[in-house]
Amino acid sequence: MTLSPVTKTINSPTFFYSRSRWPLLQLGIMAALLVVAIALPYLGTDQYVISLAMTILIGAMLAASVNFLVGDGGMASLGHGAIAAASSYGAAWASRQGMEPAGQIAIALMVTIAVSFVYGVLSMRTSGIFFLMVTLALGMVIFGLAYRWSGVTGGENGITGIQRPDALGPYWIYYYFLVGVFVLVTGALWVISRSPFGASLRGIRDSETRMRSLGYNVAAYKLGAFMMSGFVAGLAGLLAVWHTHFISPSAAGVHRSVLLIVMVILGGVGTTFGPLVGAAIVVLIENVVSNSVERWPTLLGLVFILVILFARKGIMGGVIALLARRRATSVSAGPPDDPLATSDAPLAGEPTEKVT
Repeated sequence: MTLSPVTKTINSPTFFYSRSRWPLLQLGIMAALLVVAIALPYLGTDQYVISLAMTILIGAMLAASVNFLVGDGGMASLGHGAIAAASSYGAAWASRQGMEPAGQIAIALMVTIAVSFVYGVLSMRTSGIFFLMVTLALGMVIFGLAYRWSGVTGGENGITGIQRPDALGPYWIYYYFLVGVFVLVTGALWVISRSPFGASLRGIRDSETRMRSLGYNVAAYKLGAFMMSGFVAGLAGLLAVWHTHFISPSAAGVHRSVLLIVMVILGGVGTTFGPLVGAAIVVLIENVVSNSVERWPTLLGLVFILVILFARKGIMGGVIALLARRRATSVSAGPPDDPLATSDAPLAGEPTEKVT
């Protein structure tokens, strides 16, 4: 029996999963995480645990910026850690000049936009390994400036005493502020990913030459994607320097950008909650496990290898694939009188003739 294309789509294991079940499941996961995040300060946790949670949220936003660029655009960047550091240095310099928080925000965002634009212009006509190398080189330039331009950056001593706004002074208020910003950033990237712009970006990722032949300005789309991603990274950098009250050249080091890639891969490239999962794993190993295990990078490497071997789509990607397989099993085991599962019965308004 030959099935029409529409019926084949309906019968596919991922249809109900991706169009109906998964968005609802995403909302459920987000609601559950939000409840846990709101209740965390009331669960008897001390300030250290809240500080770790804030570090995870900031890391998750940074990883989300890379995840958007890799997942939708197919552009792996090794320079987003440097973009965040540039924003942090902008806010730190403004603070050292005696500017109010509004001035710190303005300087940080201006630096972020300028750096992201330079990144985008120099890399938008490249792809693959060449894109990776360009972003790596630009990140090394920012690290060199942070280390050598001591009159502005403080050199290897960095800049200390950066104060966040008085309204966000208490640590628990700042924690709730970070939770709110994380939800907004995640929601915004989710909407962009599912917009016509996101669909076009994925088309460029899959076949750049075909999209160009269809009249799309590929370079402009890449630049736009990089600017959006860089803006999120810069916002995370501003929030990070308000959290730690300190910035040094190590924040612009290549290893920070590499850890962001590790977060994205561990969580699952292109998944909504993958950056949060990956950031939690990396931050907890780096800040908690390292207190007991001296060679914590080795442990992180082992975790990374295990995920690559047994969950190539990442942790959240593996969960999604598992749910898809379970849905496929339930669909294939449906009742025999289900017209959508056992026949080529058309949808309402669909022509009855079969397409071979």
